[in-house]
Amino acid sequence: MMKPGKTSSKKPWIFLKILLVLVIIGFLGVAALGLMNLHVYNSSAPDVYSLDAFTSGAVSAESHYDAVIVLGCAVWEGGVASPMLADRLRTAAAVYKTGCADYILVTGDSEEPEDYDETGCMKEFLINEGISESDIVCDPLGLSTYESMVRAVTLFDVKSAVVVTTGFHCARSVYDAQNFGIESVGVEAINSGYVIRQYNYYREFIARGKDFVFMLIKPGY
Repeated sequence: MMKPGKTSSKKPWIFLKILLVLVIIGFLGVAALGLMNLHVYNSSAPDVYSLDAFTSGAVSAESHYDAVIVLGCAVWEGGVASPMLADRLRTAAAVYKTGCADYILVTGDSEEPEDYDETGCMKEFLINEGISESDIVCDPLGLSTYESMVRAVTLFDVKSAVVVTTGFHCARSVYDAQNFGIESVGVEAINSGYVIRQYNYYREFIARGKDFVFMLIKPGY
């Protein structure tokens, strides 16, 4: 029994041990995510091109694809495409005009189009870029990159594609497509001058780890 007036010297050490365990777990988690990111990036990076490299003919003339897949992102109030989305769509239009694919598949969040409609906005933007409405197919339930690729295969029977999205997002998008058996290359969207927030890179770091795991277990959508 502890004598009156004395406190246990073990309690501070217990807290320090718990803290050390948590720090080690956190470090291992970040390290594991880092390795997953390296795998995703290295697996698909050789198949990712700039718009200039693709449209020069060195790539676009080599193969014909079923579709150009454009991945959605933020639409602003009033149905206006955000700068990032607008650049994805301008790039997709330029890619499609090389004659490399049969149609453009726009995929994004239009689950409740009366409130928020990515694919409707994307379709209208492409038409204004000179793409025929008959050459545009919309997937309104591409709620994530993973889901977009699942649906491209299972619902739209896409077997080959040029995937167009923002640079930081391109490697994972092509990785997901290829792991679903889509013969694919990626084209990084142009940047007309907007600043990509650090948040996007942090989010992508976590998302690459998530999709790495998803490709091991292949859940539905």
